[in-house]
Amino acid sequence: MRIISLGCPVPSPSVDNHSIANAPSIFDYDACIIDMQAVSEQIEGIAANTLNAKAPDGRAVSSGESGAFHFGLGELLELRQLEFRQLLDNGGLLVMFVYPNVRHPRVASFPGLNRYSLIPTPEGDPFKWPTLRPADGKDVEVAVAQHPVSGFLEDLSNRIRYRAMFDLPASSKAEIVGRSVGGAAVAAEFRVGPGRIVALPPTDNLASTQRKAFSASLLEMIERLVEEPDLSTAPVWVRRYDTPEASAARDDLAEAEAELKQADRRVKESQTLVVDSTRFQGMLWQSENASFRETVHDAFRVLGYSVAGAGGDAEIRDGAEIALLELASATGAVSDRLYLTLQQRVEEHYLRRRGRPKGIIVANGHRQTDPRLRREPFPKALAEACETYGYALIPVEALYELVTFAGEAADEPEILEEIRRSIAETAGVLEVSLEEEGEEGEGEDVEASSVTAGNGAVAAPAEAS
Repeated sequence: MRIISLGCPVPSPSVDNHSIANAPSIFDYDACIIDMQAVSEQIEGIAANTLNAKAPDGRAVSSGESGAFHFGLGELLELRQLEFRQLLDNGGLLVMFVYPNVRHPRVASFPGLNRYSLIPTPEGDPFKWPTLRPADGKDVEVAVAQHPVSGFLEDLSNRIRYRAMFDLPASSKAEIVGRSVGGAAVAAEFRVGPGRIVALPPTDNLASTQRKAFSASLLEMIERLVEEPDLSTAPVWVRRYDTPEASAARDDLAEAEAELKQADRRVKESQTLVVDSTRFQGMLWQSENASFRETVHDAFRVLGYSVAGAGGDAEIRDGAEIALLELASATGAVSDRLYLTLQQRVEEHYLRRRGRPKGIIVANGHRQTDPRLRREPFPKALAEACETYGYALIPVEALYELVTFAGEAADEPEILEEIRRSIAETAGVLEVSLEEEGEEGEGEDVEASSVTAGNGAVAAPAEAS
């Protein structure tokens, strides 16, 4: 078996060690080992004229086009790209030590070149962001005990340091063969035509005395990968020779795969339902970020408002009525200066449009504490200022109560209209309380049928008991 290694020293008489520049034709080998970071460094060094490299014919490799006395770097890399493709088309093996992807803009003659441009792309292009992401850690665990990679991961377990992780879609045909202790996919096998790409985490600064053991384990893994029969590529006619035991095993496998697909579909559907049904819980605890703002905006949409603008300049509309929205979420009490920001926006709006809009502040103070246990989530001065200027100060838990009820009353527009009217009339803190209506008789439930408003308060109907 012929093996070539690029950028990864493998001391063995059975391995030809080369750089990306001086290597002979890669497709003449059965397997290729490549350290992606080392090759990136070689490319950058040649492009910056800080690395003296020669092509296989002895000509110096330099940036720019090829000439009589030098080999153009871009042309060389395009040639390597074709050679990697031919290696895999021949059914060869490519073992890569993976790192996060980076661009190589210095190689102008190869537009769009990045660290993985030379590598034939498996289905789904797993080497692009965000499928391949930066990561850092040790303690890689074997994910498939019978896979040839398992021995290498176990032998080098205390010397491996992963630098990237895969976030592959459920539909990916890749096989995850190694994971971090936290479950991140850090080693995988991909199919490209008849060939195979095995992506592995690199080792961590091997001493010269450790490289021999590394090489032995790596070559043993490659030998198993190349020589072990691949049952998935066996010809169809082989099944005519199945024993009853083999036929039963195939049937069990097909049934298990069908059940797995069905279970995976149910999991995805359930995950979607959970995300959708719990989305408004996020505004009870999230920090003041884009997700928090969008969740609050969605809450107002459920209440029947339209939302315009984004970030800190959002405004909500109820018909012709406009209200400017100011949001705050903090681990402690929110700032009492919120009303100043809102007041400035109201005045600017008045000067531009000659109309004075309503001001609304949604405050999520002490966001990491259960809302039932929060004490003074906003300063008294903020509440008093809102009352003075006619702004509605809505604690986030009050907004959550309203949007929860509104979701159940979506087909009763008069109730949603009553909630919006109550918010419009509120000056100061908006308080939400439950109001029970209807007569309670033997065996009858307490029913809720209306929304009433008080001075700065919305009384939402109680849920049926």
